[in-house]
Amino acid sequence: MSNPSDEDTSCGLWIFKPKWLQVFASKKAYVIMYGLLGFNQCILSSYFNGTLTTMEKRFKYSSQMSGIISSTWDLFSLMSFMVVSHIGGKGHRARWLAYGSMLVGISCFIRLVPHLIYGPGVEVLKYTKEYGEGVNSTSAIMNLASNNNKMCDANVFTEDCENKEFWNMAALILCAAHAVIGLGSSVYWTCGTAYLDDNVRKNSFPVLLAIVQCIRMMGPALGYALAAYTLTIFIEPTLTPTIDNDNPRWIGAWWMGWAPIGAICIVCASLTLLFPRSLPRAVARNKDQSTNGKKELLPTDFKTSMKRILSNKILVLNSASSSFFVMGLIGWWTFMPKYLETQFRQSASESNFVSGTVGVISSGAGIAVSGIIITKFKPSPRKLALWNVVVEFLEAIGFFMYAFIGCPADDIHGHWNADNTWNVTMSCNSDCNCSPSMDYNPICSYDKLTTFYSPCHAGCSQVDTINGTKWYGGCECIEGLGTAFEGLCPIDCGNNFIIFLFIMAGTRFLSSTGRAGNTIIQIRSVEEQDKSLALGFTEVLVAVVAFLPGPIFYGTIVDTTCIIWGSKCGSTGNCWLYDGKRFKYYLNFISTGFLIVGTALDVGVWYHVKGLKIYDDENDNTIEVNKNRISVEKRDSANDLKMKELGKMESKKAESKETAEKQ
Repeated sequence: MSNPSDEDTSCGLWIFKPKWLQVFASKKAYVIMYGLLGFNQCILSSYFNGTLTTMEKRFKYSSQMSGIISSTWDLFSLMSFMVVSHIGGKGHRARWLAYGSMLVGISCFIRLVPHLIYGPGVEVLKYTKEYGEGVNSTSAIMNLASNNNKMCDANVFTEDCENKEFWNMAALILCAAHAVIGLGSSVYWTCGTAYLDDNVRKNSFPVLLAIVQCIRMMGPALGYALAAYTLTIFIEPTLTPTIDNDNPRWIGAWWMGWAPIGAICIVCASLTLLFPRSLPRAVARNKDQSTNGKKELLPTDFKTSMKRILSNKILVLNSASSSFFVMGLIGWWTFMPKYLETQFRQSASESNFVSGTVGVISSGAGIAVSGIIITKFKPSPRKLALWNVVVEFLEAIGFFMYAFIGCPADDIHGHWNADNTWNVTMSCNSDCNCSPSMDYNPICSYDKLTTFYSPCHAGCSQVDTINGTKWYGGCECIEGLGTAFEGLCPIDCGNNFIIFLFIMAGTRFLSSTGRAGNTIIQIRSVEEQDKSLALGFTEVLVAVVAFLPGPIFYGTIVDTTCIIWGSKCGSTGNCWLYDGKRFKYYLNFISTGFLIVGTALDVGVWYHVKGLKIYDDENDNTIEVNKNRISVEKRDSANDLKMKELGKMESKKAESKETAEKQ
């Protein structure tokens, strides 16, 4: 890469380059801005994952469809990674980063479109005071009760199928939003990291990268917290719901966070446009190095660069390890709120709060600690690689332990079908003709031992509201008093949830301590001019192995554990109930397997990484030492001269005194 001109080191756009703006042409300003751009992307990703289950309920699509939507992001990232990393690597990297981040912001506003088109949905409006629950409202049920009829007559539950679509248009719009963000976000991981490494000293890179990662890691915490907050608000805030957010039928305001997230992304991207091609200090440092005999750069055409990258064992093994490591985690990243809801009966908002606080704070602490340690003690490449092996193996053990922690519900009334689905139709409710499209409206028997899918499936005929809670009577499927109350039966989880949180915090902390070392090895293992392309190669490999198939794969796995599917106009909708034990076994054992493969590949990195140079030349340090020694010598010489002068003055004074005494 040619030396940039003086104009390339000035902050601003075209003729707008005022003097007061030049103070921001520094590595500190870029580290903060680069961290904020990653922070925004993490907010976006975690907010999407936090609202995923709610969007499934609102638009009635499966977890597999959620996986397809998530994979669209990575499909379009894959399409742009290599091109952007190669072209952007030779161009104005900061500008490429800014343009990509603007696309990320635009994608947020595209996500608002399904709500603007379809609104809250007629199924949700019936749970509001303004629109009433229609034929399913409390008053209608009481009328049925007064006539001693069941609450489940088939002609009571009707669906509006006039506007049924061949394909879920809301899901298609969300796929389009993910396509846009896929095109934009790829630049962050290639040009953004390369720009940072180009403009700082090698010895400073670990701590600066740790600062960036710490800023970025605050994003998931805020994203999940924002999801937790918005999901406590009814999907249409101007209406008054007749159910609370603990009710499985509750649909929160999933759309509310997208506009502010998108606006912040665009503002940060606009500020990034002002950064120069190269920072002034980096240009001056490169000029000094070139005069001291810096080696010539190798050819940078795409074919030659790719040959160097593919023949680089450290890079290929490290990239493959990262791919399997991500594949082991991506199921959790995508479906963690749903996992917590299923295993510990946490509400959607509670699940998002836990996901965003415990895990993210632990990860941020680990990144900060590792960055400081690497900068201060400068461990060898082999020590960094060995630490990655250790922490990945410990994380694999942690995921294996997750499979034996939890308290999934097994109190749902019904029996297994041959296809591993749950049949909620029994002899006691067979004459109720409960519609398959009936919303999940669980009630708990008076003894708190059995949960029924709905009052219909319990065969109830009476209802009353006492102290704000609905109570049902005449339930033929419930022995004894035949009564039940609205909601799920409580489960005794003991300390399982606390143990789970402690293990998660520990594994997240340890795992994150290896990220800085992993990135340093990745960048230092390639030629200077191949950095952007090497990062692009890694991201493409991770996308092909993990990001692209991962969400669809895990979404399909999650769907296989569904025991009760909702129905919309005769077609399958979203899943209402999962087999909790199969859910945690499948997810955790499969994740553990991928993590073990990633750990084995990191052993290969450890074997080949010996001799890799990851810090500045010792000559640089020697020069600094010599400068300090020369400075000390000069100071000592000056002191010696002063002492000699003082000695001469004292001698003259003594001679003068002696002469005076003689006279």
